[in-house]
Amino acid sequence: MSTLTIVIQNAPYESGNKAWHALRFAGAALTEDMKVQVHLLDDGVEVGRKEHDVPEGAVNLEELLRELIECGLEVRACGMSLDDCFIDEASMIEGIERGSMKALAAWVKDSDQVMVF
Repeated sequence: MSTLTIVIQNAPYESGNKAWHALRFAGAALTEDMKVQVHLLDDGVEVGRKEHDVPEGAVNLEELLRELIECGLEVRACGMSLDDCFIDEASMIEGIERGSMKALAAWVKDSDQVMVF
């Protein structure tokens, strides 16, 4: 089984929709029987926050992320980024672990592919 690590550095619903595209790709990779791991970094930790304020016409990334976690997606959020964005772990979607650069490095080491959005 191929392993993919995706790093999301962009907050949800920003221009360019990088967080949306990253989650779409994660879902597609899961359907191809890949092991997929997502690390939320910098403003990307906002993707893991509960109760998104979804702009009109946009896909609810909180709902999408919850579905992907149910399908086996592993998600970690950088602890320093959580602290910098004043997000406590109780505000995060269930199933997201507090991560670190060391944990990300281990994921990258064991991955066949790494993508950054």
